[in-house]
Amino acid sequence: MLGVPRRARRRTEEYLEAIYEIINRGERPGVRRLARELGVKPSSVLEYLRKLCREGFIDYRSGGEIKLTDKGLEVAREMQRRHQLIKEFLILLGVSPSIAEEDACYIEHGVHEETLKRITEFIKKIKRRSKLCL
Repeated sequence: MLGVPRRARRRTEEYLEAIYEIINRGERPGVRRLARELGVKPSSVLEYLRKLCREGFIDYRSGGEIKLTDKGLEVAREMQRRHQLIKEFLILLGVSPSIAEEDACYIEHGVHEETLKRITEFIKKIKRRSKLCL
């Protein structure tokens, strides 16, 4: 999503990740559910769903089911990966799980891929060391 302004990219990522999480919980991602999840008005959700549909991230018809396209699924899975990685890192640092969850939601949208690579290496190193000490 390079070339897209950061604020617009973040909003798109938040919507796609929320849809993905709702689906993974076995629920149907409707307008009201998304509005509750994202803390916005249903009218705002409708407007943004139309935008996501035009951009090829979702398939959606007013009042119908919301489905992620391959393009949308790719972004959602990447955001989920980033979220989990950052959350795990913060917990390793001693941050409580609830705060780590909240901070990961914020950090995942702006962190550079190089930073994520280093975090991944750090986590692997810590896990190897802890296995050696058991």
